[in-house]
Amino acid sequence: MNPGRRYRINRYILLIVLFSVYTVAYGQQGSGRPKMGLTLSGGGARGLAHIGILEALDSAGLKIDYLTGTSMGSIIGGLYALGYSGDSIESIARKMDWNTLFSNQPNIRDIAYEEKAEYNKYIIEIPFEYGRPKLASGVISGEALWLQLAKLCWPAKDEKDFTKFNIPFKCVATDVATGQIVTLDSGELVTSLRASMAIPSVFTAVTIGKRKLVDGGVVRNFPVITAKEMGADIVIGSNVSGGLRKADQLITPIDIIYQLGFYKDAADFEMERKLCDVYISLQKELEPYSAASFGSVDSIIEAGKRVGREMYPYFKHLADSLNEIQPETFVSNRLPFSTDIELSSIHVSGLVHSDEKFFIQRLRLKPGGCYSAEQLKNAVDNVFGTRFYKLITYSLSPEGYGKSRMDITAEENSLTSVKFALNYNTFTNAMAIINLTQRNFIIKNSRSFVSLGISENPRLQAEYFKYLGRRRNFGFGLNTYYENNGIIFYDEHFDKMQQYRNKFARVGMNVQFAFNGIMAIGAGTNWEYIKYKPTLSPYLELRGSTNQMNSYGYFGINSLDRKIYPTRGMLLNFQSGYIYNQHSGIRVSANGTPIDVDSAGITFNNFQYANLKMKYYIPFNDRAVLELDATGMVNFGREVSGVNTYFVGGMNDVMHNQVPFVGLYEGQVTTTSISAVQVAWQWEFLRNVFAIPRIGAAVYDLNASTSGKYKYLSGYGLGAGYSSRLGPIEGTVMYSDQSGKVAFYVNLGFNF
Repeated sequence: MNPGRRYRINRYILLIVLFSVYTVAYGQQGSGRPKMGLTLSGGGARGLAHIGILEALDSAGLKIDYLTGTSMGSIIGGLYALGYSGDSIESIARKMDWNTLFSNQPNIRDIAYEEKAEYNKYIIEIPFEYGRPKLASGVISGEALWLQLAKLCWPAKDEKDFTKFNIPFKCVATDVATGQIVTLDSGELVTSLRASMAIPSVFTAVTIGKRKLVDGGVVRNFPVITAKEMGADIVIGSNVSGGLRKADQLITPIDIIYQLGFYKDAADFEMERKLCDVYISLQKELEPYSAASFGSVDSIIEAGKRVGREMYPYFKHLADSLNEIQPETFVSNRLPFSTDIELSSIHVSGLVHSDEKFFIQRLRLKPGGCYSAEQLKNAVDNVFGTRFYKLITYSLSPEGYGKSRMDITAEENSLTSVKFALNYNTFTNAMAIINLTQRNFIIKNSRSFVSLGISENPRLQAEYFKYLGRRRNFGFGLNTYYENNGIIFYDEHFDKMQQYRNKFARVGMNVQFAFNGIMAIGAGTNWEYIKYKPTLSPYLELRGSTNQMNSYGYFGINSLDRKIYPTRGMLLNFQSGYIYNQHSGIRVSANGTPIDVDSAGITFNNFQYANLKMKYYIPFNDRAVLELDATGMVNFGREVSGVNTYFVGGMNDVMHNQVPFVGLYEGQVTTTSISAVQVAWQWEFLRNVFAIPRIGAAVYDLNASTSGKYKYLSGYGLGAGYSSRLGPIEGTVMYSDQSGKVAFYVNLGFNF
């Protein structure tokens, strides 16, 4: 054994000798073989190193008779006790999106289509209940983690006694009211695992019976004594916790909170370690990682596997010695067969503000229907995606052969929340964004919000959406939007001409049908207002306002896997409509002299239009993604040359009728028709740090309304980006062949 490793094998060699000497005697007397116990400590992300120890046990054929764990050790141990092999647990762990599971935000794929645009775009969100801020017992409710565990623990749906698992199992939690140790060995396995790992002030506490429970590591992070109490003669203990950290290692707030919560365990640990017959410390291997290092899952698992390979000879020797006493067949994958279930009934509790009928209809499950674990997860996601709920859990109670009663417990989000964000953009400049969201405003099953962008280029948006229909996939919406931009117009040589103050506002209504969480279709009508106010200049000027009606239909897809720097999926918005009833108050002048609008070639005829914007992300590996962008916008008719033009340029979609295009600033080209494609290579060369080269090409004036021939654009950019809590932080150096100028574009945070 490598002397640098921190392993202690107490009585191990002695036991091996005794097994060899007394093999015959044990066999003649018919005595049972000694019982093996396994204890896995907590340690957050570091706990994934336990997987390497489990794989070594499987390879050696060493049968475990009792298993105990705390926190992450309870999750890994619970799955192993249930029947998953070490290899299976490794495969699961590598595929999991741990950053999503250990955050308070579900994956954007699980969010309802109408909620995606506003979802997770604010730095701070403060819930209010009855006019007062409402603080939870922890930051993270862990809905995504709970649902993932429910799916993995599906084979245990009918077994509520953990001691009857393939390997009898117990996990440890802490009663937050008394500070006492709570040993969990029955009930809902998922709830028990979630309670065992509820780090105080990080995860919300879990209620079981009349007790509120938090992480067992607060009082007993290494429950060896629990394994002994279960009947283990020999206990193998795998410890990934480094104990209390030194002052220079307490860097983040999470580090400090974690330290404060585990003082009591420090004394208990010494006693527990002495009870270990085979003590394995992975602390040295895991020194580079903290409890929050879920971005290093692969490296942590490999560290555990290295230790497991070193322990294998000892596990093998022990297994062979035990089999000489009493042979037992070893099976690594012991997972029991599990079938779909028929729901006999569905019951929902915990609803205060929301409507049970709304909940059931969004759930889309029916008594008498047969469902799998994946279908139940998708059903709960469909309700959770409305953002009415903070946490939704369920339990299944057997009621006859193949039938189960589904009891759902919902914890609602506060009806009111205030949100804040900051943004800086080369076009809009600095902006503070304030949002007020209210659910069930006036009418139940509705969501309304008002957002204000405070800036020299201000923004205002308000929306009201009411769910309708038998399955609550129809909706009716009211909306309004206002923007005030300082925009520069350019001549045909891409030189600045003059600056305008351009105002756009709309008020409208729409109806929508959502096929699922990623696809929707709808129609609506807007009243729209456009105003131009130029600075004094010797050029042709448009001054004044116009208003019009816009009736349209739309189709949308949003299957992106994350809000910032997606790695797969599509974002598509198609809209086609008809502009009519234009009431123009636009005046045209040159050098201060009024000019007839018609003679200036500016018309306000009714016309049809069609707009398409699409982004498609194709992953090549874990770090490289190809982004394909396509934009097509056209106002049909050769005489369309009013104020309903498209503004080409900019790297972000920040204004009405904009066509982002690399190499140009917003409005360097204005047109009534354009088709553009862009290709980008998104390379994550460091964690959350991206290099993004981009190239684009476009053809515009397709209807030849102004020049009688098509015009072309080409642009190039080299960008760098960082995925932060503020949102994307990006800078791009860009160039267009037509302008002949190098430009620099910056965007910090989510745009309004």
